Amino acid sequence: MLQFDILVIGGGPGGYSLAVHAAKSGFKVALFEKEQIGGTCLNVGCIPTKYLVDKALAIEKVRGLSAKEIFRDAGTFSFQKIQKGKGEVTGKLVNGVRFLLKKNGVKVINGAAELKANRVVHCNGQEYRGNYVVIATGSVPAPVKIPGYEYCLDSTGVLNLQRLPKSLVIMGGGVIGLELACAFAVYGTEITVVEMLPELLPQEQREAVQIAVREMERLGIHLRTGAKMLRVEKNASGLRAVYEVNGQENSTGCQYVLAAAGRKPNLTGIDCDQLGLAMNGPFISVDQRQRTNLDGVYAIGDVAGGWQLAHAAYAEANAALADLMGKDDPPPGERPVPVCTYTIPCFASVGLTAQAAQAKGFEPLLGSFSYEANGMALAEGASGTVFAVMDKQSKRTLGMTVVGENAPEMIAFAAAAVEEGTTLEQWEQRIVAHPSLCEMVREAALDAFGMSVHKG
Repeated sequence: MLQFDILVIGGGPGGYSLAVHAAKSGFKVALFEKEQIGGTCLNVGCIPTKYLVDKALAIEKVRGLSAKEIFRDAGTFSFQKIQKGKGEVTGKLVNGVRFLLKKNGVKVINGAAELKANRVVHCNGQEYRGNYVVIATGSVPAPVKIPGYEYCLDSTGVLNLQRLPKSLVIMGGGVIGLELACAFAVYGTEITVVEMLPELLPQEQREAVQIAVREMERLGIHLRTGAKMLRVEKNASGLRAVYEVNGQENSTGCQYVLAAAGRKPNLTGIDCDQLGLAMNGPFISVDQRQRTNLDGVYAIGDVAGGWQLAHAAYAEANAALADLMGKDDPPPGERPVPVCTYTIPCFASVGLTAQAAQAKGFEPLLGSFSYEANGMALAEGASGTVFAVMDKQSKRTLGMTVVGENAPEMIAFAAAAVEEGTTLEQWEQRIVAHPSLCEMVREAALDAFGMSVHKG
């Protein structure tokens, strides 16, 4: 049996970052990954999706400039070249992570790991024992129990298409579904999104969601909310998605159906009952420092629930490593987590919406600032709106939402303000570079109190 200080099961963002950090801190670390280093994020999730969205954004910008006759025409594009470029980018990132693991002395074992009692892991016929074990097995697409589900593609299948589909029905109006809907709509695919909930992104600022919906409809996306998918039928001409809206059966013919109705924790190799591992519904139960009920065993990332985001997994990895090192760092659950949806335009938020703030007993004031009044946005041909939720009594920043180009970059500035509870007085004194899109974050906060200089 081979002995290590830390055994990490899963090489996604949480797993590989913890492994590298632990190795840099002097621990002997082994990392198990049965598929690709980088997990869903680098290989079939965050990065490849954003590559497709980025190229779609470029195409949209060129089309807008052509409409203004700044460019002679919108030009043509190669979907196959886009797919090739996507593969090159993901490959470069995966190789980069592999290099970091090797450079820092992490033992990488390619194979399906099976966790046993007393922090023992079986893999490829060999046994490994760790002083600590970190479960970072991530999540997988959640199947939908409807007739014809076997005809559907998951997000991995859609990302690997080499020919641009003529039409695509997307089952699920969450982050994955909407991001791919926007990219493929710009490329020319006829898109229909079928979402069971009565509205999209129900946890987000309503005014911002309305802007995003309007823009998606402008791209030609057919949004069917309050719609329950009944079945997928196969016929001579392709597929037909059948769904119910307001008690009435509707259907849409298409070339492909994408099942993007959510994900579930990946517990392959983790026999929770046999191990006595406590669960929180489908997720592994953890405390604020990512500790499970098993001595020396931690769980991070999607498998532990919470925010199913790569940057949340990074933070949870740091929390788990700090705890096993005996540090008393603040747990990640005490800090605001920015959430980004890479639609067209991008949608990003952090902290509380006005509705959530009111439910928590605050007296929220909602400020806003349009891209149309910002010099950099006008120069770049960008559009959108920034929203700020401020507390009337303390005048502190409670939440921010940005819907528009570069929203994921701007939300970092906003997240710091929410975490620090930046006050109206501090916003008034803060100096922000001009011209920049981040000026709008400050202007939106000031607008909540009627103090924005540049809002008409």
